[in-house]
Amino acid sequence: MIQSINLFKNEVAFIWKDETTNVIKNSVLRQKCPCAFCGGEKDVFGKKYGGENIKMKKNIEIIKFEKVGYYGLQFFFSDGHKDGIYTFVFLKTLANN
Repeated sequence: MIQSINLFKNEVAFIWKDETTNVIKNSVLRQKCPCAFCGGEKDVFGKKYGGENIKMKKNIEIIKFEKVGYYGLQFFFSDGHKDGIYTFVFLKTLANN
């Protein structure tokens, strides 16, 4: 689904296999982290746990990324956070908002 990923100081550029391109700011990726700590998670009764308010550094950078299977990416942020797995579908949604 992704053809290439380019890291810049404050944003990430994605070139998809259909040759469309999107750019997402690092701060948006960090703010929208889908991990249980950042976004929270629900138990079987629907009660939400986690979803902490994150104090963001102004100039957050992405140190590196790794592919996760054939469906997503894991970003390593300059604040030490690295727990979220960003599916390609989720990244497309973020890019189009």
